[in-house]
Amino acid sequence: MKDAALPVLGGLTIVVLVAGVVLWLRRTRLVVVVDGPSMEPTLRDGDRVLARRVPAADLSTGDIVVLSNPHFGRSAEPSPFLVKRVAALPGQPVPPAVASKLGGRSTVPPGRLVVLGDNAEVSCDSRDYGFLSESDLLGVVTRFLHGSTRSAAAKAVPFVHRKE
Repeated sequence: MKDAALPVLGGLTIVVLVAGVVLWLRRTRLVVVVDGPSMEPTLRDGDRVLARRVPAADLSTGDIVVLSNPHFGRSAEPSPFLVKRVAALPGQPVPPAVASKLGGRSTVPPGRLVVLGDNAEVSCDSRDYGFLSESDLLGVVTRFLHGSTRSAAAKAVPFVHRKE
């Protein structure tokens, strides 16, 4: 009887460990598929990226971030996620490209972010939404995932890589 219980306990231990790793990954990482051309040439429609969940205090200007789309479901927004580049953090100057659209404020208020798409002609970002809340932050993009639709030219375009 004792000998029969050992393989069961060993298998149960493995299942519990795997479940723990899966839960940890879900709490610390996020896989997002880029929807639309707003981040071209850095990211293309259909690219898959891995984002690491981080507090807003760990962000740097230039990071590519994943945010909850605050307008998803209230308009024709096709995706629950926004993938954009951080243009300014709380206390930093508002970039001239968006200053007139953000009520003429000269600095980013506490708890807010300015994010812009790399492809300004088609991107819906802080020029349209205004300041975004730090609470909408889901993570910072750390890498492209295998199987992305990126062209060779796009792979050469740098973006800020974060240490894991």
